[in-house]
Amino acid sequence: MTKIIQFPIWKNKLKTQQGVTLIELMVGITIGLLVVATATGALMASRGISSTVSEASNLQQQAAYAFRVIGQQIRQAGSIQLDLNPSIAQISTSDSNAAMIPVAFDPPDPTGARPPFNRSTSSLSGTADPSLTTGYQNYFEYTTTSSSTSLLRDCLGQNPATSSSGTLAATPVITSKFERKASTNELVCTSTGNNSAQAIIGNVTDMKVRYLEQASNVSSMKYLNSNEVTNWSRIYAVEVCLELSGTDKIPTSDGKYDNCGGTSTSYGDRMKMIFRNIYQVRSQGNA
Repeated sequence: MTKIIQFPIWKNKLKTQQGVTLIELMVGITIGLLVVATATGALMASRGISSTVSEASNLQQQAAYAFRVIGQQIRQAGSIQLDLNPSIAQISTSDSNAAMIPVAFDPPDPTGARPPFNRSTSSLSGTADPSLTTGYQNYFEYTTTSSSTSLLRDCLGQNPATSSSGTLAATPVITSKFERKASTNELVCTSTGNNSAQAIIGNVTDMKVRYLEQASNVSSMKYLNSNEVTNWSRIYAVEVCLELSGTDKIPTSDGKYDNCGGTSTSYGDRMKMIFRNIYQVRSQGNA
């Protein structure tokens, strides 16, 4: 008798592969967009801060350069030639006053062409525009070269007397006139060597100049505007204020600042920075 062996038949149950649902897909996309939006916002904020810091640094550098140029001319204002070897009798070295060997201030021009320097009228002047003009005597001095020359320069680094056709008679005084050009918001200078104004820095939206006067037999000083000055030889210091404005729009939240005139003013949508410096006029004293 034949025995029939039956093997069990395994039925493979096919499992259906499933993906993400539409809801899960939408949630994933939303999370991704939130991450991108957060990263973009952080990037824009970082760029805004970097731009603001860069612009502030640029305005500070411009102001520092302008004050360096202005200060150099103000501190030199009113200076005259000091001749260390004048054509006058010398004191003997055995004399008890040998250390007081005389020198000559504002000695005559060897060519006889240079007029004397008038410190009371040529050192400082100003207008209500405002503008500030400085002046000091131009002269030649001995250098390491074979011939003497002038080492003095105006606000634009020029001295016409040093050119091949220049003379002290034609340029007896080094002058520099500083003023703000309102049409271009530039601080410009008109110098001895150039009759047309040239820009020193830009972004200057305001400029104020005040003068510190000390009258004869008075120990205190007082601030004066240019139209109040009656004797420029009594001006011992000059205060210069510059307002510089940025070019990029920034949120200021209706903030205010004190401008050069001391008035509270709205920032608007630009960065505003006030720079103020006081310079002593070293050569004054003709009260």
